[in-house]
Amino acid sequence: MSAFESALNLKTFDKCRDETIPRKTVGKILEAGRYAPSPGNVQCLEFIVIENDDRLEGLAETTGNNRITEAPTTVLVIGDIPRMRKRVGSSEAHHACMAEAAFSVQNMRLVADDNDLASILVSGFDGNIVGQKFEVPEGKTPLMAVSIGYTDNPHTSEHKFRLQQRCYYDSYGRQVDSVFEGLEWKGIKEEKRVYGKKAESLKDKLKRRLREVL
Repeated sequence: MSAFESALNLKTFDKCRDETIPRKTVGKILEAGRYAPSPGNVQCLEFIVIENDDRLEGLAETTGNNRITEAPTTVLVIGDIPRMRKRVGSSEAHHACMAEAAFSVQNMRLVADDNDLASILVSGFDGNIVGQKFEVPEGKTPLMAVSIGYTDNPHTSEHKFRLQQRCYYDSYGRQVDSVFEGLEWKGIKEEKRVYGKKAESLKDKLKRRLREVL
């Protein structure tokens, strides 16, 4: 499966098989998470791999997401906010750490999908409470988690809007139906104006190149 297909069809689950994920596969998933883009290249993230049933139940209770108990493995993503603060300042540190965590979780989910695993994003929980439960040092905060497992009934995300309802061309509000989904522009004049302008630009470049050669 291509990266494009994986991104569009990430598998989620309601229930997972009672099957342990191989250590090598978990290692690949974690490496993908570690290589996520980081604001200012601070690399503020750490990970706790949770597989103990009691710990998984405790995390499910604290976050309010019972699907955590269905998966054999959950990766808790922890942000070192003071470390990020030194680079981006106090007002932006938490947002920057959240951004890095989101990149990391998406990387992990893509690699999980590539290994025939379904996954769910867990977020919106109280990081301080979760941190206390998992003995996270002061100053470091659990931000997100990703639960991973094999499932016989995978789901894929449903999208409410088509691309042309969320994508504009050159400036906000200039909607096309769509140059990205098929050449169904709103108005033939607009199509001629844009593509005509590009064609003229290419002609001018070619003429200049020919003059340089001759």
